[in-house]
Amino acid sequence: MQPADIAVTLRRRTPWEATDLGLAMMQRWWRPVYAAYALVLGPVAALLVFAGWHAGAVWVAILVLWWLEPLYDRVVLHVLSRAVFGDTPGARAVLRSAREWLATGLLSALTLDRFDLARSFNLPVAQLEGQRGRAARARRAVLGRRARGTAVWLTVVWVHFEAALLWSAGALGDLLLPARLERAQGAEDPFAGGLFEAVRLASVEDALVYAAVILVLEPFYVAAGFGLYLNRRTLLEGWDIEVALRRIAERHAAAALVLMFFAFVCIGLPGPAFSQEKNPKKEIAEVLKAPEFGHFRETMRWQAREPGVPGDTGPDWRLRGFGYALARAAEVLFWALAVAAVAYALWWARRLLPRFQTPGPEPYRPPPALFGMELAPETLPPDVAAAAAALAREGRLREALSLLYRGALSELVHRRGIQLLASHTEGEAVRLAGMPYFAALVDAWRRCAYAKREPSAEEIEKLAQGYKEAFA
Repeated sequence: MQPADIAVTLRRRTPWEATDLGLAMMQRWWRPVYAAYALVLGPVAALLVFAGWHAGAVWVAILVLWWLEPLYDRVVLHVLSRAVFGDTPGARAVLRSAREWLATGLLSALTLDRFDLARSFNLPVAQLEGQRGRAARARRAVLGRRARGTAVWLTVVWVHFEAALLWSAGALGDLLLPARLERAQGAEDPFAGGLFEAVRLASVEDALVYAAVILVLEPFYVAAGFGLYLNRRTLLEGWDIEVALRRIAERHAAAALVLMFFAFVCIGLPGPAFSQEKNPKKEIAEVLKAPEFGHFRETMRWQAREPGVPGDTGPDWRLRGFGYALARAAEVLFWALAVAAVAYALWWARRLLPRFQTPGPEPYRPPPALFGMELAPETLPPDVAAAAAALAREGRLREALSLLYRGALSELVHRRGIQLLASHTEGEAVRLAGMPYFAALVDAWRRCAYAKREPSAEEIEKLAQGYKEAFA
């Protein structure tokens, strides 16, 4: 196989463009590919399905049919590899050359490399190049540096295509199955128990459908991997450049022959008669008399013992050094001024843009009333506990409890610094206060105000005594 004989356009492609090249090759040579592929896959699939049906284990036939995919792939690659280089073999020619595509690493493809996700890309290395063992691994590593990832994703995509076709075929069969037969067989989702359960319960029809799916899709998968392989060979070995040069040479072959003929004629003709009259030795002697040959001259110049800047030989080198130092100092000063100017501009911008400054929190101002009660200290008696106890002895229990509640809230916001707001609830006020006495007082007020359960005089006097101790 010579790159100049290739029947496709070679150029540098991206990996996914290379897979599209393989699909285009399948569209062009699909007839010889499918003829040879069906001639090999058909008998193998029929024999396996018949053996599985006879043994009552069709799932084994499906498993073996899947395991032998690298065998069928070699048929597709054999046809495409020769069609690409201008020699499209027929189905009989493929069978006659079976030893050629079976004896190149088939055992390794069915064992060690069977689960390699890049097998469509690695197949040409073993089948076309004949690489084996360590040499094959090294060759695959070189070719797969920028293409193995695409080859792996190609396998993943193709597996999903096969699964979609299989499920579609199963759904179509269920759709065409008569309702009575479906009820009689107790038809259910074959994949309800998982993939392995579905394979184990597969029928002969399922095996034939799987063989048809392989027959339709597998050639495209192999062709896409082969296109990726051709692209890597083109990038690494410059096949596109070689093809272009060979075609240029073929295009100008006639002109090259004419030029070669004239050159041969000119060289074969005898030289002028006067050229023979010259003496070569005399000519060489005349040439050597030129000033460029054998001429030398001694010179003398002054040089400083301690050389300074290269090229400075005059007395003004000190001035030049001073100027260089002055320039460096001016450069440093310039950058310092630039940094200072930028810092000053940022500081001035920060002053001119106060809106970017985060405002500080406003000071807390005790609300004039909470929960409908006035909290100003001047509205309360000097001794809240004694006043509440006096009201309780007079039988004015609700007023006594309200006075204790107001006094406690006033003490919290005015003297204790508890930041209670009008938006707070009574439960939040209890949590912010963190006082057991205030929690008991709020609980008594809730029962009195909301549940209409007035406390007893003894309870009011107890709360008044607790007020004295809590807010002493």
